[in-house]
Amino acid sequence: MLVMAIVRFALIVLALRGARFAYVAFILLGLMYFPAKAGFQLHPHPCELTFGMALAIYSLTNYAHIVFLAFGFILTSAQFRLSNWSAFAWVALITLVLGALVELAEGVTGQGHCRARDLIPDAVGALVGFIIVLLLYRIGWRPNPSWTLLGEWRTTR
Repeated sequence: MLVMAIVRFALIVLALRGARFAYVAFILLGLMYFPAKAGFQLHPHPCELTFGMALAIYSLTNYAHIVFLAFGFILTSAQFRLSNWSAFAWVALITLVLGALVELAEGVTGQGHCRARDLIPDAVGALVGFIIVLLLYRIGWRPNPSWTLLGEWRTTR
Protein backbone atom coordinates (compact mmCIF):
# COMPACT_ATOMS: atom_id res chain seq x y z
CA MET A 1 0.00 0.00 0.00
CA LEU A 2 2.79 2.42 0.91
CA VAL A 3 4.71 1.47 -2.23
CA MET A 4 1.69 2.27 -4.43
CA ALA A 5 1.23 5.62 -2.69
CA ILE A 6 4.88 6.47 -3.35
CA VAL A 7 4.56 5.37 -7.00
CA ARG A 8 1.40 7.46 -7.47
CA PHE A 9 3.06 10.50 -5.88
CA ALA A 10 6.14 10.12 -8.08
CA LEU A 11 3.93 9.82 -11.18
CA ILE A 12 2.00 12.94 -10.16
CA VAL A 13 5.18 14.99 -9.72
CA LEU A 14 6.57 13.81 -13.05
CA ALA A 15 3.23 14.36 -14.83
CA LEU A 16 3.01 17.91 -13.48
CA ARG A 17 6.46 18.48 -14.96
CA GLY A 18 5.14 17.40 -18.37
CA ALA A 19 6.36 13.78 -18.51
CA ARG A 20 3.90 12.05 -20.81
CA PHE A 21 4.77 8.51 -19.68
CA ALA A 22 4.02 9.46 -16.07
CA TYR A 23 0.68 11.02 -17.01
CA VAL A 24 -0.39 7.97 -19.03
CA ALA A 25 0.79 5.60 -16.28
CA PHE A 26 -1.07 7.60 -13.62
CA ILE A 27 -4.30 7.59 -15.66
CA LEU A 28 -4.04 3.87 -16.42
CA LEU A 29 -3.38 3.05 -12.76
CA GLY A 30 -6.37 5.18 -11.80
CA LEU A 31 -8.64 3.38 -14.27
CA MET A 32 -7.33 0.01 -13.08
CA TYR A 33 -8.42 0.83 -9.53
CA PHE A 34 -11.96 -0.42 -10.09
CA PRO A 35 -11.06 -3.75 -11.73
CA ALA A 36 -8.38 -4.31 -9.07
CA LYS A 37 -10.89 -3.59 -6.31
CA ALA A 38 -13.21 -6.20 -7.89
CA GLY A 39 -10.42 -8.76 -8.05
CA PHE A 40 -10.30 -8.34 -11.84
CA GLN A 41 -13.69 -10.00 -12.12
CA LEU A 42 -16.42 -8.30 -14.07
CA HIS A 43 -19.82 -7.83 -12.45
CA PRO A 44 -21.59 -5.47 -14.85
CA HIS A 45 -24.39 -3.33 -13.58
CA PRO A 46 -26.53 -1.10 -15.76
CA CYS A 47 -25.66 2.58 -15.76
CA GLU A 48 -28.27 5.01 -14.50
CA LEU A 49 -29.06 7.32 -17.39
CA THR A 50 -31.75 9.29 -15.55
CA PHE A 51 -31.45 13.06 -15.60
CA GLY A 52 -33.57 15.76 -14.05
CA MET A 53 -33.13 19.11 -12.37
CA ALA A 54 -33.39 17.67 -8.85
CA LEU A 55 -30.89 14.91 -9.65
CA ALA A 56 -28.57 17.41 -11.34
CA ILE A 57 -28.55 19.64 -8.27
CA TYR A 58 -28.13 16.65 -5.96
CA SER A 59 -25.20 15.39 -8.06
CA LEU A 60 -23.32 18.60 -7.24
CA THR A 61 -22.85 17.21 -3.71
CA ASN A 62 -20.51 14.59 -5.21
CA TYR A 63 -17.45 16.49 -4.01
CA ALA A 64 -15.06 13.59 -4.70
CA HIS A 65 -15.81 13.81 -8.43
CA ILE A 66 -15.35 17.58 -8.40
CA VAL A 67 -11.98 17.37 -6.63
CA PHE A 68 -10.66 14.44 -8.68
CA LEU A 69 -11.67 15.95 -12.01
CA ALA A 70 -10.25 19.37 -11.05
CA PHE A 71 -6.99 17.60 -10.30
CA GLY A 72 -7.34 15.65 -13.55
CA PHE A 73 -7.72 18.92 -15.47
CA ILE A 74 -4.56 20.29 -13.87
CA LEU A 75 -2.58 17.12 -14.66
CA THR A 76 -3.88 17.06 -18.22
CA SER A 77 -3.13 20.74 -18.77
CA ALA A 78 0.47 20.10 -17.72
CA GLN A 79 0.77 17.84 -20.75
CA PHE A 80 0.06 20.58 -23.27
CA ARG A 81 1.31 24.01 -24.15
CA LEU A 82 -1.82 26.01 -23.49
CA SER A 83 -1.20 28.83 -25.89
CA ASN A 84 -4.81 29.37 -27.00
CA TRP A 85 -8.39 28.69 -25.96
CA SER A 86 -8.77 25.66 -28.21
CA ALA A 87 -6.00 23.92 -26.25
CA PHE A 88 -7.99 24.55 -23.06
CA ALA A 89 -11.06 23.09 -24.76
CA TRP A 90 -9.13 19.94 -25.70
CA VAL A 91 -7.92 19.57 -22.10
CA ALA A 92 -11.51 19.95 -20.87
CA LEU A 93 -12.72 17.34 -23.36
CA ILE A 94 -10.00 14.88 -22.33
CA THR A 95 -10.86 15.46 -18.67
CA LEU A 96 -14.57 14.78 -19.29
CA VAL A 97 -13.72 11.62 -21.27
CA LEU A 98 -11.68 10.44 -18.28
CA GLY A 99 -14.71 11.06 -16.05
CA ALA A 100 -16.88 9.02 -18.42
CA LEU A 101 -14.30 6.20 -18.43
CA VAL A 102 -14.43 6.14 -14.62
CA GLU A 103 -18.22 5.80 -14.77
CA LEU A 104 -17.91 2.96 -17.28
CA ALA A 105 -15.29 1.24 -15.12
CA GLU A 106 -17.69 1.46 -12.17
CA GLY A 107 -20.49 -0.04 -14.25
CA VAL A 108 -18.44 -2.88 -15.73
CA THR A 109 -16.86 -3.95 -12.44
CA GLY A 110 -19.83 -3.35 -10.16
CA GLN A 111 -17.63 -1.21 -7.92
CA GLY A 112 -19.29 2.13 -7.28
CA HIS A 113 -22.31 3.47 -9.12
CA CYS A 114 -22.33 4.15 -12.83
CA ARG A 115 -24.44 7.28 -13.24
CA ALA A 116 -24.61 9.57 -16.23
CA ARG A 117 -25.51 12.43 -13.90
CA ASP A 118 -22.02 12.16 -12.37
CA LEU A 119 -20.80 13.89 -15.51
CA ILE A 120 -22.30 17.09 -14.05
CA PRO A 121 -19.88 17.26 -11.08
CA ASP A 122 -17.17 16.09 -13.50
CA ALA A 123 -17.82 19.18 -15.64
CA VAL A 124 -17.81 21.38 -12.52
CA GLY A 125 -14.51 19.78 -11.52
CA ALA A 126 -13.07 20.55 -14.96
CA LEU A 127 -14.24 24.16 -14.55
CA VAL A 128 -12.60 24.39 -11.12
CA GLY A 129 -9.41 22.92 -12.61
CA PHE A 130 -9.58 25.46 -15.44
CA ILE A 131 -9.79 28.31 -12.92
CA ILE A 132 -6.87 26.88 -10.93
CA VAL A 133 -4.75 26.55 -14.09
CA LEU A 134 -5.57 30.15 -15.07
CA LEU A 135 -4.50 31.28 -11.59
CA LEU A 136 -1.31 29.21 -11.82
CA TYR A 137 -0.55 30.77 -15.20
CA ARG A 138 -1.15 34.20 -13.68
CA ILE A 139 1.55 33.58 -11.04
CA GLY A 140 4.00 32.25 -13.62
CA TRP A 141 3.52 28.46 -13.82
CA ARG A 142 4.41 27.18 -17.26
CA PRO A 143 4.40 23.43 -17.74
CA ASN A 144 7.19 22.02 -19.87
CA PRO A 145 5.45 19.20 -21.74
CA SER A 146 7.31 16.72 -23.87
CA TRP A 147 4.60 17.08 -26.58
CA THR A 148 1.85 19.45 -27.63
CA LEU A 149 -1.45 19.44 -29.45
CA LEU A 150 0.22 21.18 -32.36
CA GLY A 151 2.98 18.59 -32.75
CA GLU A 152 5.73 21.03 -31.85
CA TRP A 153 8.45 19.12 -30.08
CA ARG A 154 10.18 20.69 -27.11
CA THR A 155 13.47 22.27 -28.02
CA THR A 156 16.54 21.31 -26.05
CA ARG A 157 18.38 24.06 -24.26
